[in-house]
Amino acid sequence: METSARRNTDLLARTQDMAARARQTTDHVRGQVIQLPLWPDQVRGLPNVLARSALFNVANRTVSREYYKKTIISSLRGIEITYTGEELRQSDEDVWAQILHLARLSPLGEWVEFGAYGMMKALGWPTNSRSYTRLREAIERLSATNLSISLDGGRKGYGGSLVRKFVWGDLNDGEHSRRWRVWLEKDIVHLFGPVSYTHVDWKQRLALPPLAKWLHAFYFTHREPVNYKVETLRLLCGSDSKQLFHFRAKLRHALELLKEVGFLDGWHLDVATDNVRVVRRGRLLA
Repeated sequence: METSARRNTDLLARTQDMAARARQTTDHVRGQVIQLPLWPDQVRGLPNVLARSALFNVANRTVSREYYKKTIISSLRGIEITYTGEELRQSDEDVWAQILHLARLSPLGEWVEFGAYGMMKALGWPTNSRSYTRLREAIERLSATNLSISLDGGRKGYGGSLVRKFVWGDLNDGEHSRRWRVWLEKDIVHLFGPVSYTHVDWKQRLALPPLAKWLHAFYFTHREPVNYKVETLRLLCGSDSKQLFHFRAKLRHALELLKEVGFLDGWHLDVATDNVRVVRRGRLLA
């Protein structure tokens, strides 16, 4: 009887703990405080739906950006993203990821304040006027967006901007145009449910060029990566390579870089099927 009672008590405690963790995100949304999850400092939190799409693409930075109006963005099956705004690239995702990282410490709806110098250092950019212009333009692009994400056959989703608004200039410290305040949409928290966002290793990401960055985030969203065709990866990352053999060469190089930074143990491109298989560091092939 005592053993049975102890088991029942332990089961009740585990059940209550699981229920409390499941309520965490809901409480953030319904309660007075709406806040992003508190991930560790060495990672950045990215929504899976965006990391599994071409919203932040890998186009060459020397090529002029397009403007999209209610354009369907390439994504994995089960995700539908409609986007209006200037074309976004991996450097824009870096800026957005760092803003999210700072925003996780405060309730959504309050401003996120940072200095341009500190932001450039966090992004691994040179601390010069060119980088400051690059930062300003990225924040402007993130603000001038309209995003509609539909999941589970349209049963749930998110609509809004990546950045709601921003101000910059002399914000009580005399550094003209060197301080920023950025506001995020409160409802963006819905993209950060317990199993709907990913912790991306920030040090590894900053060491990578655009295609390798995209692959890095994409495969981080997979606990056990599945095989993808080269053409599928080309569409999902938004590559501007017109010929598949050109992209295939870039893909091989990017996968090697993911090995060099310690993210992958290995990868294989099957010549017969054109399927790509990767092995995450510390994971075993089935």
